[in-house]
This record gives sequence, C-alpha cells and structure tokens, in this order.
Amino acid sequence: MFGSNKLDQVCGSNSSSTRKRQDLVRTPSALWLWCLPIGFVIFAIGMWNGHQLPFALTGVIVTIATAWIGVACYLNGRRCGRTHCKILGILLPLLSLVGLFNLLGVTAFSWNVYSGAFWIILLISFVPEFCGLNYLPKKDGA
Repeated sequence: MFGSNKLDQVCGSNSSSTRKRQDLVRTPSALWLWCLPIGFVIFAIGMWNGHQLPFALTGVIVTIATAWIGVACYLNGRRCGRTHCKILGILLPLLSLVGLFNLLGVTAFSWNVYSGAFWIILLISFVPEFCGLNYLPKKDGA
C-alpha cells in the first residue's frame, strides 16, 4: 500500500475517489449551500455592528443561515463522510437552536457572541482534517 492514504487503508482503494466525487463542495451547488448563507451571516453581523439592522432581524438572518449551513453539512457529511461536515452537521443546528432561544428571549447575548461561536465552531471543525483525518470511516450497515 505504498503511497496510499489513511482512507484507502480503512475503506478500500476506490473509496477516496468515490467519496471525493460525492462531496457537494466540488459541485456548483456549493455556492448556494455554503457561500450564500455565509454571506448572509457576514452581511447581517456587519449591519448589526453598524447599527443598521435591528436585533430581531439580525437574529432571524444569522439563525436561519446557521441552520441552513448545518443541514447542508449534515447531508454532505452523510453523503461523502468529510470530517468537518460531520462535526458541523451536529454543532451548527445546535447553535441555530441557541440563536432561536436568543430570539425568543430565553437567553440574552449579543449577536457578536453568536457570530464568534459560529466562527470558532467552523475553525475547530477543520482541525482533524489539518491532522490528516479528512474522511471518517463509514460504519457497517449505515
């Protein structure tokens, strides 16, 4: 197995190329699945910081965008097994629930705090991939 990667050792020699082809980030749909909602988050937080958007509208935009990204990551993680997608597919929907609680007044924090949590989760989700764990092995029967 000279020259093979860890995924080939775990899932078989053709798995890596198959999983890469299944990764939605390699398709034009990546623009609306991830780029558009990330743009919404950046726009809303920028407008919030400039006092141009009210609390509720900012919250609606960032909460929906976070859920949107989280669901896209969950589906992509199920499809291709990318490590960061599996992580984000769990954590971002949970963060969007926190955002919903903030909108409903159950919690009270600034959207800057929410945005900070969003970016930290996003960055931390890539740490395993920086360490060489790009794809998680699929479970048998899944």
